[in-house]
Amino acid sequence: MRLQHSYFLCAALCAALAAGVMAQDKAGLLKEGKDSNGDGKQDTWVYSNNQAKIELIEVDENGDGTVDKWRRFDKNGTKVKTEADTDFDGVLDTWTIFEDGKKARVEKDRDNNGSVDQWQHFNAETGKLTKVEIASKSDKPDQIILYGADGKKTEMQQDSNGDGTMDRWTEYYANGKPKVVAYDTKGADGQKGSDGKPDIWQKFNEDGSKGQAGFDTDGDNQPDVWQ
Repeated sequence: MRLQHSYFLCAALCAALAAGVMAQDKAGLLKEGKDSNGDGKQDTWVYSNNQAKIELIEVDENGDGTVDKWRRFDKNGTKVKTEADTDFDGVLDTWTIFEDGKKARVEKDRDNNGSVDQWQHFNAETGKLTKVEIASKSDKPDQIILYGADGKKTEMQQDSNGDGTMDRWTEYYANGKPKVVAYDTKGADGQKGSDGKPDIWQKFNEDGSKGQAGFDTDGDNQPDVWQ
């Protein structure tokens, strides 16, 4: 019961703090309300400075009367950040960061525990996804996915056992199927565990069927036996 009370108290304090910050952000700005979907209710509020440059846009995405997205701009009207509550639970869970007005990164709290656990990185010029980092076991990414210029997945690194060291590497064909999967099954000095270096390689054919398997038998982290 005490834990539940503390949780609601924390939520209330966080909401009050957020409201204070928002009030400070809007000080001295001209407010204009809009009905973007034609239902007769205002759902978008635009705040402009005395140079007629937009500095903040608030949006009620689901029409419940509560703002759940904030689009922030600098004093020249250039995009800086978007903050959103995408599941409408009253807590921010998605942040989009812009560099020179172009989307550079999206951070997400997917499990709503108050910590970012996914980072999406974009090419600011093309807008295409270049890398995704995922933290599913701790606050450190245990999965990293890389994308090519065409937006297709090219590589993935994984920490499969949660020990903080990457132990699986996958390369992909253009059709999205695995080309080679490398595994780290040995720790330092050949002991059980992982040392961040591959010692087994599994090749795949482009149709998804298995190819040869390679093994490092002399500890140089290169396949010297193929079967």
